[in-house]
Amino acid sequence: MHKRHPLKARLIQCLLIAATLLSLSQLAYSAEKLTMNMRDADIRALIQWVADNTGKNIVVHRDVKGKVTVLSPEPLTVDEAYQVFLSVLQVHEYAVIETPEALKIVPRSIAASGALPYAASSTTADMVVSIIKIENTSALQMAEALRPLMSKDAVIKPYLATNALVLADHASNISSAQELIQQLDKTSDSEIDVIVLQHADAESILQSLSTLLPSGSQQASALNITISINERSNSILLAGDPAKRKQFRNLIKKLDKPLDGQGNTDVVYLHYVDASEIVPILENLAKSIQSNQKDTDSNISIEASKSANALVINAPPSILTTMKSIISQLDIRRAQVMVEAILVEVRGELASDVGVTWITDPDNSIVGAVNTLGNLPLANAPSDGSALPFSAGRGFTFGYFNGGDLQAALRALSATQNANILSTPTIVAIDNEEASLLVGQNVPFITGQATSSASSTNDPFTTIERQDIGTSLVVTPRINQGDSITLEIHQKTETIAPSIDIASDIVTNKREIITKALIRDDQVLVIGGLINDEETEIIEKVPLLGDIPYLGSLFSSKGTSHTKTNLMVFIHPTILKDDEQIARLTQTRYQFMQNLQQQVKDNEWKIDPDDSAVLKDFSTFTPSSVKTEN
Repeated sequence: MHKRHPLKARLIQCLLIAATLLSLSQLAYSAEKLTMNMRDADIRALIQWVADNTGKNIVVHRDVKGKVTVLSPEPLTVDEAYQVFLSVLQVHEYAVIETPEALKIVPRSIAASGALPYAASSTTADMVVSIIKIENTSALQMAEALRPLMSKDAVIKPYLATNALVLADHASNISSAQELIQQLDKTSDSEIDVIVLQHADAESILQSLSTLLPSGSQQASALNITISINERSNSILLAGDPAKRKQFRNLIKKLDKPLDGQGNTDVVYLHYVDASEIVPILENLAKSIQSNQKDTDSNISIEASKSANALVINAPPSILTTMKSIISQLDIRRAQVMVEAILVEVRGELASDVGVTWITDPDNSIVGAVNTLGNLPLANAPSDGSALPFSAGRGFTFGYFNGGDLQAALRALSATQNANILSTPTIVAIDNEEASLLVGQNVPFITGQATSSASSTNDPFTTIERQDIGTSLVVTPRINQGDSITLEIHQKTETIAPSIDIASDIVTNKREIITKALIRDDQVLVIGGLINDEETEIIEKVPLLGDIPYLGSLFSSKGTSHTKTNLMVFIHPTILKDDEQIARLTQTRYQFMQNLQQQVKDNEWKIDPDDSAVLKDFSTFTPSSVKTEN
């Protein structure tokens, strides 16, 4: 095996280049023109010749090799000769990439993936990059139209964000593509489709269609279509490419169909609010919507089902959605207020002074008013008899307990012989709902009568009307922010007065309070000062002898009784915030009744101890077993 000497190899290479240069001897120079005639010349020699005549720095890729033939019967300028050079490279699958330092000659496959110059910055580069903005059509559609017309190594990339095309190819191909794009990207007579929905809601359809568009936008430049809605007419508007409009019209048609055969009718079941209460609100809302939508056929029907406590609504989709949203905001669970009350009458010396004096305990848990009940025997009262006065005017009493212990006031009143407790009711009212109680009689009152002499009829008659007479309390609580409660109170005590000779019918004595007060949760409100002054004549006589005319006064005596009665009302509101609190209060009241029954059983003497029934234990109903709602 023979080894070739490096110096000898170098010499052979020089001889080959010299032979190639001899083959270019027919290149003749004139003052301004060049003549190019060569056959089977080395392409690297041609590159060297171009570099010498254009003054450009040229870097040749290692894979650039081969023989070329160029025949130029006519003289060429330097620029023309350079363009012929580019054509020769293009024929042989090579390309020129221009950089600030030099021209790079590389295979076309490498040039397409390399860093190419921007088309607007150079006029000598072969492979360039161009960005073309598409104004009136879709960049996707334009890319599909140009792809068959570009070279096989060209790069065509649509940029959807700005609806533009990024092209990488020979400069000549880029120039041809730009001219073609100008012809295709022209404004057409764009039409707008207005699609009136019959069943679906325009807003919900728009949300569905937006998910099909890039980035969820209502206007997709890449798809060349604009979508908007008109809520008043429940319509969808389409503008843009006719083909895309047709595609979206077909899609909207498939979506605009009734659900489950119900059409625009829906049944809304209510959880807390009475259906008949919401119907007037929705009907007024429907009238307002219809007056604002005179150009639409908005047939709205709202019916209430009392047995199911549900609403049956028939309305266009957009209106139906609005109504259901309003219903969900109204149909909420409202808090409840438990109102405990003590109605008490104070007689005798205890009621002789106007006002009330509440003695505070060591924790200052009682705050109150002026001097009506005197010194009540409250537990733990201080020896100095200190009090906090609060007067609402002569003859009227107002105050409250901070501690909220209504039982303490009840025990204090029970220990006083001159205090007559009329009633101790407990009622529960929903927020902003009226609650009432009545303890009394239903008494008939004569409202009209006719006798045979005063009437054209032969049969005399009398008409009566029955009215409730007794002690009544009507309370309407309204829960405010910060656990304060506004109480609208209407308290009335009415009794039948002794018969009066001049009266034609029953006479009643009535004391009534109508007021509104603001109180915090778990405080005790005190209202009173309604003093009734009664004077009664008392006659005592010996039977038979006391009725003798003139002499009867010797066997009889007369006197008067003077009594003052002061009506006081104690009200204790408690906000019931959850089921656990309700269960705890229920169990407490149940155990109270159970203890009372047990006391009666223990105090009575019976042959059989089991004769007195006692409530069973309520151990199965505990607050921990109650599920609270969020």
